Amino acid sequence: MSNGYGGSSGSSSSSRRSSSSGSYSEGGNFSGGFNKIKNGVEAPLGFHYMANGKLMNDAHHIAKFGYIERVINNVDIDYRDINLTGGSKTISISGDPGIVFSVEVYEGSQASYYNFEKNTWSANSYKLTNIQAGTGRYTANVNFEANASQKIYTINIYAETVENIKTMHAGGAEVKDDLGSKIINASKGSDSSVITKKIYQDVERSMFISAIAPSLYSTSANTVNGAVSSSNRIVIDGDATNTSLVQVGDKVTGTGIAASVHALVTKINPDNDNTNEIEISVADSIGDGQAITFTPPFNGMTPHYTDAQTGRDIVVATGMSNVSTNFTVTLTAQAGRCFTVNRTPTTEDLCCVNLVTFGSVLTIPGFTTANRYFRWQVDNVANISNGMIMDPARSGSGANTVPSTIADFIRNTTLQKIQKSRYNQTIVDYDVRDIFIPGVDRFGNIPAASGIDRNGVTQVVAGNLLFDANQSGDLDSDANVRIIAQGPADIKKSTGASVSLTDVVLTPTQVSTTTTAAVSASTTIALTEVGNVTVGSSVRGVGIADGAANPTVVSKSVSTGAGNIVVSAAQTLEDGATLFFDGSSNILTITGKIKIVNMPIVNKALYFNVEKFLTCL
Repeated sequence: MSNGYGGSSGSSSSSRRSSSSGSYSEGGNFSGGFNKIKNGVEAPLGFHYMANGKLMNDAHHIAKFGYIERVINNVDIDYRDINLTGGSKTISISGDPGIVFSVEVYEGSQASYYNFEKNTWSANSYKLTNIQAGTGRYTANVNFEANASQKIYTINIYAETVENIKTMHAGGAEVKDDLGSKIINASKGSDSSVITKKIYQDVERSMFISAIAPSLYSTSANTVNGAVSSSNRIVIDGDATNTSLVQVGDKVTGTGIAASVHALVTKINPDNDNTNEIEISVADSIGDGQAITFTPPFNGMTPHYTDAQTGRDIVVATGMSNVSTNFTVTLTAQAGRCFTVNRTPTTEDLCCVNLVTFGSVLTIPGFTTANRYFRWQVDNVANISNGMIMDPARSGSGANTVPSTIADFIRNTTLQKIQKSRYNQTIVDYDVRDIFIPGVDRFGNIPAASGIDRNGVTQVVAGNLLFDANQSGDLDSDANVRIIAQGPADIKKSTGASVSLTDVVLTPTQVSTTTTAAVSASTTIALTEVGNVTVGSSVRGVGIADGAANPTVVSKSVSTGAGNIVVSAAQTLEDGATLFFDGSSNILTITGKIKIVNMPIVNKALYFNVEKFLTCL
């Protein structure tokens, strides 16, 4: 039944009574309360009718029989942020039948109160007083107005004592943050007569959906060891088998190598006799001692992490809300490069990034000085957990990192014992743990008050990280080193949000161009633009010879602009013929649906880790 004040008691026998009303209908509307009217006659003030029709003093009744105790078991409110454009919330109160309580809602430091009778906000103090829920369940709605800035609303639920009914809250079960302060919205019950909750009205938050190539984006450099003249073999000073220096697919540039040449690393140690030697896709010349740069295939891709936002998508929602929506991310390769799809991405291919600054190295018992860089002090371990990945970039934030993951350190000692049976005995091995060091630990550190968000979750606290591979001592003091949380489980640990993808589709943009000269029984074809043509792509078009399969691109003479390609089978083509190239594209569109449960209360970013499902040539 509606109570006329924006709420419902759930019982036709319940009524609203202000603290000054002083009377009830015959038979008593309070379940278990005093009967104040008999045969239409109201009892004197401070008296009530007994079952036999006699009057009895209220205070004497309570002194003799005590109170009827009722318990409010739960106060349920949707704590998700209210948008600045306004909205509504429902307050649900449940407990024993006949509970009596009052409800108060105000903004800020009691700047304005919600009037449940008029469904408006005003500076006048207002409390919905002495409500009884005959069935033990009650709901009230609060309408929040549009505001230009963040507001904080306080909701107080008072357990009331009226006549011989004494209502109390269920015993308090407090949840505390890392500084020992009570997290009021997460706590249950109360050891006092009031339960307090808070709701925030705030701007919508953004979840950016972008892309990242953690190890195949940042460039690296080395020096040529021995002049090269018209050769596709280059010897460098560094160890070419070190993947942090160079990998197959890197573009090679440097003084002496023509800028227009699309020279890619095709082999490392091509003859298995020199780990300092690489093979490139085209022959060229470069002098001894010249600087040489290796550019990974995804370098220059947009969008990418924080350095390029073009093509990303943005999901907007209120904090702590749940949202399901379509998304579109458009990937564009650097000029001269193209994407090849290896498989359709899943939620496991999403990641997020945490940034840390490294301090001093910490020793692990039993390790020598030269091999001890596993455990480090860092400025923040909040939202970081085992299994997360150390920054694999070749330069910049990952210049001094070694590929590894965060992991516990465990060392066991093997001992032996005699195991006896009825007719014999044997010696068996068993392990005893000598050392256990967690992959992530705070080492007694506590966060500053500013490091805990308004929901009581620690966002900044110093601690230690332990990696499963020995790091360089040069990592000391490196700032903004990325710790990558890969997949939905680690994303939730880092952001508090659960994310999932469905209906994902990858759509490449068709690559096409035209011939600039006729071709007669030749594998070399002159084209108007070769920038979006990739080695390995299949070629089709008017004039392409029929065969078991379309010819494929073997090489191209320049990275971008007009140039020649070499295909796998001789062709005869007219000047100006349009050719189509399949199997790769310089523009790739990723579409699908994303579901986010518990939107963060600050802006966050998710990234498709393109190294998991794409190749770029």
